[in-house]
Amino acid sequence: MATGGLAALTFGAVGAGSVSADGKTRESDESFDSGTSRTLITDGTIVTVDPDLGIIQNGDILVEDGCISEISESIDVSGAETIDASDSIVVPGFVNTHLHAWQAGVRGVAGDWSFNEYLETMLGEISSHYRPNDAYLGNLFGAVEQLNAGTTTILDWFHIANSPGHTNRAIDGLEDAGIRAVFAHGPPGDDSATWWEESTEPHPDDIKRLHQTRFPSDDGLLTLAMGIRGPDYATDEVVAQDIELARDLDIPASMHIGSLGPGGVSTLEELGLLGDDLNYVHANRLTEAEFNLIGDSGGSVSITPEVEMQMGMGMPVLRETLDGGGIPSVGVDIVSNVSGDMFTQTRTALQVERALDNQPAVDNNEQIETVSIAAQRALELATIDGARALGLEDEIGSLTPGKRADMTLIRTDDINTTPVHDPVETVVFQAGAGNVETVLVDGTVVKRDGVLYNESARTRQQDLITSGRRILRESGL
Repeated sequence: MATGGLAALTFGAVGAGSVSADGKTRESDESFDSGTSRTLITDGTIVTVDPDLGIIQNGDILVEDGCISEISESIDVSGAETIDASDSIVVPGFVNTHLHAWQAGVRGVAGDWSFNEYLETMLGEISSHYRPNDAYLGNLFGAVEQLNAGTTTILDWFHIANSPGHTNRAIDGLEDAGIRAVFAHGPPGDDSATWWEESTEPHPDDIKRLHQTRFPSDDGLLTLAMGIRGPDYATDEVVAQDIELARDLDIPASMHIGSLGPGGVSTLEELGLLGDDLNYVHANRLTEAEFNLIGDSGGSVSITPEVEMQMGMGMPVLRETLDGGGIPSVGVDIVSNVSGDMFTQTRTALQVERALDNQPAVDNNEQIETVSIAAQRALELATIDGARALGLEDEIGSLTPGKRADMTLIRTDDINTTPVHDPVETVVFQAGAGNVETVLVDGTVVKRDGVLYNESARTRQQDLITSGRRILRESGL
C-alpha cells in the first residue's frame, strides 16, 4: 500500500526503481515511460465532473499526445502504456487558484500569526532575504508538493520579484516541477512600505520582458498573469495603470481584496475597471453589492478558508460568491501556516459554509431539513470552477474528450477510503494527500504508484532545508 505522503519524499527515476531523499533505492511496482504519447488508464471509477458523462464505473481513458481522446467502458488499443485503475477513483487534477509557492522553504512558521503579523514579518522582513536560488527552490518544492497531493494546476502569486533574477528562477522552478501554472508576477518583496501601503509605485516594468521572452505564447503549461496590489494597497491611479497594463498585454490580473474592509470592488466599478479578467482573492469583508458587481462582470473569487479564518480576515465567502453570481474557487494560499493540499481546503470551505448556512436554524433551536451544498458541488469548486476562474475551462477541469489529460488517481483500498459507496463523497470527505496514487499533467505521468518522478526535486531536498534555515536566521526568527 502506497502512502504517497510528501514527508516520505519518495522519488523515482523514469524506467527505474524509486529513490528516497536520502539516496537509498527500492524497486517501484513497475517501470514506465512517463513521456509516452499514448496512455491507457483501465478499469477505474471515473468521476468526470462533466455533466454529460457523469460517473463511469470500471471505465477506461485513452490519452494521446497529452489529450484525452476517449472515455469508455472498454477501450481496445495497442501500443499504449497501461495504468491499472481498478483500485482507484479517477478525477480531474485539482486546480488551486491561489498559492504563494515560494513560501515552501519557510513552511510552518506562521501558524500562530495574525494577518498584521504576516504582513509585517513575511512581507516586511522574510521576503527581503530571499535570493534567486531560494525563489527557485521554493517554487520547485511548492509546486511538487501540489502535484504530490493531486493538484495539477496552480495560480502562483509571486510577490518576491526582488529582481529579474528572482523572477526567472521562480519560473524555472515551476518549469522543472512539471506543473501547469498561471504565473502571477507581483511586486518585489524587499520594501513592503513602498509596495503595500497606499502604494504610488506602478507594477514593475519587468512584466513586459516576461511577456516577450518567457511567455511569448499562451498555449504551454505555464502562462502569465499580473499579481496587482489593487485598491486595498495602492492608489486609484496605480490600480488603473496596472489593470490597463494587464489588458494591454492580454493577461488576467489577480488581487488581494476585502481582507482589510469593504469598498475595493466599488472603487473598481467607479473607475470603470471591472471585467471578467479579474480574480479577487479572499474578499471576506466585501458587501453584498460588491459581490453582485463581481458576478455581473464575470469575475472570480479565490477562497482560502484556513488562512482567512486563522488570520482574522473574516469567514470564507462561498455563499456570498455563489449568490452574487461570481465564479467561486478554492486555494491553499501559504504553506508557511496551513495545509498544502486541496483536499483539506475544499473540505474546509464546504463544511464551514454548511455551518454558516445552518446557523439561522440553530439560533431558532430548529433542525435543518437539508444540507445546503452537496459534495458534488464541492468537487466542482476544486476542479472545473477553478479552471473557469483561471480562464482554462476549455482545456482542463473535467475529464472530457478533447481536453488536456490532467488527472489524479486516488486509491480506494487504503484504510480510510475503503469501501467506496459514493466515489464523490470518498474524494471530498475521506481522501487525503496520502491516498493520491498517480498523477498526470498534460498526459505526462509525474507520480505513479505513490512515487514522484522529478529529478530536480529528488536531488535538492537538503538545499531547500538549508535555504529556509538561512532565510529565517537572517530574518531574526
